[in-house]
Amino acid sequence: MKTALQAKVGTVLKIDGDIFLVIKHEMRRGGRGATNVTMRLKNLIQNTTSDRVMDGEEKLDDVILERSKAEFLYQSGDEFAFMNQDTYETVELHADDIGDAANYLKEGLIVDLQTFEGKFVGIILPIRVTLQITECEPTVAGNTADGKVEKWATLETGLQVRVPGFVNQDDLIIVSTEDGSYLERAK
Repeated sequence: MKTALQAKVGTVLKIDGDIFLVIKHEMRRGGRGATNVTMRLKNLIQNTTSDRVMDGEEKLDDVILERSKAEFLYQSGDEFAFMNQDTYETVELHADDIGDAANYLKEGLIVDLQTFEGKFVGIILPIRVTLQITECEPTVAGNTADGKVEKWATLETGLQVRVPGFVNQDDLIIVSTEDGSYLERAK
């Protein structure tokens, strides 16, 4: 049990029978010392987002999600296939369930699948992934208004990122899964 004040961004809560992920958490003091908490919550079952204002001392059930390691196998249309590393079962998930994580999935990548009462609710990617550049703009001399030469590159998953001018097509680069930015060239 947690109070609304103790909940933080990233906490998973059970409210009115549904499972929510706290995306945003703001505390406000009102008159006579009362504290209200405004939270932006993502419903992990229905995949919707809502804002909710609560009394700071309101009791909430925190939820521990089950995690299992899985290897990404392949994509077929809108279906993504993973193999559970413990049971060797194949798990198929729809593109809507995976969301933006699809931009970082390549064969062999190990991820954590989150479930609640046997239902898939989320995917946790490694912080950094190595991807190959399939298409890259040519470097243009004199394109250095801010001192950095950057260009757009399309990666093997279809993700587009800004890369330094020295990076070329077919190079392997390391990308942040948190914001989709170029980190470094893979060695």
